[in-house]
Amino acid sequence: MKLLSYFLLTPLVFVLNFCSNQSGGGESRDAVLAEQSAPMATEPANYDKTGTSETDVTVYERKLTKNGSIRFETSNLNKTKQLIMSAVSSLNGYVSNDNISESNNHTENTLTVRIPADKTDSLIAIIESNASKIDYKSIDVQDVTEQFIDLDTRVKTKKEVETRYRELLSRATSVEEILKIEEQIGNIRTEIESAEGRLRYLSNQVQYSTLHVTFYEKYSNFGFWGKMAKAFKNGWNSLLWLLIGIANLWAIILFIVFISVGITYLVRKRKRRV
Repeated sequence: MKLLSYFLLTPLVFVLNFCSNQSGGGESRDAVLAEQSAPMATEPANYDKTGTSETDVTVYERKLTKNGSIRFETSNLNKTKQLIMSAVSSLNGYVSNDNISESNNHTENTLTVRIPADKTDSLIAIIESNASKIDYKSIDVQDVTEQFIDLDTRVKTKKEVETRYRELLSRATSVEEILKIEEQIGNIRTEIESAEGRLRYLSNQVQYSTLHVTFYEKYSNFGFWGKMAKAFKNGWNSLLWLLIGIANLWAIILFIVFISVGITYLVRKRKRRV
């Protein structure tokens, strides 16, 4: 009796296992179809928006930007400028803007200096030690660590999304799928380049401080005689510009002289005949 039951149950178990395997194959096909339809979405369906795992932890240093301005009086404008330019060069900085203005009683020079962040205090100390009188000094320090982390994480996340889309592109079979995936890749690439540009700008701001240095020289005894001296100076400069203008018109002046001499000669010759 047991032997008969064994022979009856064995075919039944075989049929159930066969049906189960067919059901598993259907689920596999559904997964493939779902994966192929993923390009219709803005991001792959199996993408984790956090972009990080429990073990993927990046430690960031503090990112600080330092900007400031200083204004002071000097007894010699040219020497002060040379001193500042020399100090900036020795500290591996550079001058990005240079403006000079003149009023009734003083000449003012403003320099926009880009200096390595760790050398900013050294430059300010050099300036203060050579200033006759400091009108004001302002230093603004901002912590941009959060912005830096946000941009850096955004770039990494978008690059992971781009990689997944490129994997889908390599498995795409129809023209419609290829075009949709390439469109998504183009959009993500634009976002990546924008975030990377902002990240480079922020890194530059952290690496180099911006310092606006304004210094001026007052004219001593700028009364009547001071104004007369300035008037003579302006008159001399005007004369020089007049001579420069005449030099630029030498060909026209020479032509006029030649014509005048010719006309005078013809008039005198006619008078002699009369």
